[in-house]
Amino acid sequence: MDRIYLYEENPRHEPMESQDEIIEYLCKDEQVFNLARSIAEAGPNPLQLVGLVQIPGSGSAATKKTYQVWEGNRRVCAIKLLNDPDLAPPHLRKDFARLSSTSGHVPIKKLSAVIFGDHDDLKYWMGIIHNGSQGGVGLLDWDAAQKARHFGSSRNRVALAVLDAAESLGFISKEERQGKLTTAQRFLNSSIVREALGIDSSSPDDVTYTRPSDDIKKQLARFVDDLKEGEKVNSRRNRAQIDTYGRKLAGSSDITGERIEPISLKTITPTVVKSRRKTQPQKPRPATHLEYDKGLAKALEDHTNSKLEGLYYSICAVHVEHTLLLTIGVWAFVESLAALAGKNADTDFNAFFSNQKMSALGVGTGKALNAVRDALGRISRDGNATKHHQVSANFDRLQLANDLATITPLLTKTAESVAPRK
Repeated sequence: MDRIYLYEENPRHEPMESQDEIIEYLCKDEQVFNLARSIAEAGPNPLQLVGLVQIPGSGSAATKKTYQVWEGNRRVCAIKLLNDPDLAPPHLRKDFARLSSTSGHVPIKKLSAVIFGDHDDLKYWMGIIHNGSQGGVGLLDWDAAQKARHFGSSRNRVALAVLDAAESLGFISKEERQGKLTTAQRFLNSSIVREALGIDSSSPDDVTYTRPSDDIKKQLARFVDDLKEGEKVNSRRNRAQIDTYGRKLAGSSDITGERIEPISLKTITPTVVKSRRKTQPQKPRPATHLEYDKGLAKALEDHTNSKLEGLYYSICAVHVEHTLLLTIGVWAFVESLAALAGKNADTDFNAFFSNQKMSALGVGTGKALNAVRDALGRISRDGNATKHHQVSANFDRLQLANDLATITPLLTKTAESVAPRK
């Protein structure tokens, strides 16, 4: 390294007369400190060689050969400053000294290089490296999909997995996918959009789906069609617009709203018609989410407010294993809806929804209201206990899911009784 000098006429800068001048420029304008940090941590890139030219007159008599670095000035500069921080510009010497000492950097005395005797030959190869793709002759940058496969950005991996699944199902071709990854990533970065599709990204290395097979395929087909068409799903949408799109997607009328245990998206295959005959009873799938009712969601959208829409979406999006959180969330949802419908602050919602009130809303009469009354009582009692008591809480996820389903007709009628939103 002591016999290698920075090239005064490197294309990165105007011709310069001294090593100090070149070093100052490279540190100021060519991000050498960041490169030095990388070299201190991982060493020089073994995939990149340095291109050298012997300095005329060196190596004669008793002198050793010395070289100018034509290709790799930034790397050589960074290594020299790590080896000897005193060579750095005065305001950076402490920074390079600290970087060298804290990283445990071992001075690099030798560097793999190619020595060129033919300057034109060296210039040709420098052009291959620095002059763009040149129709495939030069270096080709990876596109977004290729970067996602290599670097593994969690957000890109989710979008990549979704597009891979869509392609395997025939919803999008390789050609149609070009340039779509970044937009897909922006939308799939929204938890609302992922939940609407039925995508679980908790493990980006193995993205899963949580809707029944037919439902996830319908939702994926809609999303991909919108992505290809470019009006509803495009790079111009902001976060609020993306979330609104997700809520509308969740309200698709031809899906069941059911949830299943997570299944790897890699395993999804085109629908195959199979015999409906079963040889033995199948154990019911355990509920993974509170049931999302499209009628109630539509009533909330038309008559209530963003808080109630958001609360309802959230309690149906959170996994039922978070029973305590959901117990309080359901209580808050019912309490807020009752308040919007006229309940005063001194009355709990269980009292507000009297038999007379429920009859007036058209929910039912007499004994038909007993189950609704019991469900309201449990939601009120369990919600208050979970919120306020130091020990007592509701851990019965199945009962909570059943109670919400039981009072959903009442909640729908209550939302519809509120004046339409303007």
